[in-house]
Amino acid sequence: MSHPIIYTAELDYPQADLAHFADWYAYRHAPNLYEAGFRTCTCYRAVTGGMDVIDIYEAESAAVFDAPRYRAMGPKDPYVAEILTKRLDKAHTVYDQLLIAPPAPPGETPALDADWISLIRFAAATATDDRIAAWLGDGETARLIALGAKRLRFAQRTGDHPVYTTHRPRCLFLIEWPERPPRDADTQRRMSERFGNEISDVDTFVGYRLYPWPDKPA
Repeated sequence: MSHPIIYTAELDYPQADLAHFADWYAYRHAPNLYEAGFRTCTCYRAVTGGMDVIDIYEAESAAVFDAPRYRAMGPKDPYVAEILTKRLDKAHTVYDQLLIAPPAPPGETPALDADWISLIRFAAATATDDRIAAWLGDGETARLIALGAKRLRFAQRTGDHPVYTTHRPRCLFLIEWPERPPRDADTQRRMSERFGNEISDVDTFVGYRLYPWPDKPA
C-alpha cells in the first residue's frame, strides 16, 4: 500500500501581515484545498530554521494538482493575488512518503496531526536510502518516541509542482510532536555522526501549528 504524498509550501512573509495571511489560510485557502482533494492541510510558524511559515499537505497522489477543482482555485479566489504578492521568499516541494513510524493498523495511513513539528531536509545518494531506513528502524525512531514524538516520516522528492519549482534537497525527515521538541531530540547531529559526508545540504525547521488550531498554546 502506497502512502499519500506530502506537499510543502514555505514562505517568508512580512511580520505585520502574518495575521492577515493566517486568516486567509484558515477561512479560504484550506477549505478550498480540502474540496480539491487534499486529506491534510496544516500550517506551522517557525521557531527555528527555515522560512517564517510552512504549509504541509497530504494527498493520495500528485494527480491532485491536475484536478479541475485544484486548477480552478486561484482564478476563483479574489484574495490570493494580494496574499501571494507579499511573499518575500518561497519554496514548494512534493515528496513521496517512504516510511511512517510507528506503523498504523493494516489498511490505514495516519494523517499528519501534531501541535509541533521538526523537519530535517538533506541530500543523499539513492544508494544510501536503504541504510537510512534501516537506521531509523534499528532504534532512532524508538528513541524519538521515547522522547515524546508522536510519529516520524521519511520522504523523498518526487516530480515538481506543476507551477512552482523548489531548491530543497531530495530527502526529508518530518517528526510530529505534541509539545516543543526537547534538545535531546537532536536527530540532525546523530544522523551526521552516523552518515558523515554521505549527507549534505542539511536544513532544519522547528515550528508550532497555526492551523488547524493547536490543542495547546505555543
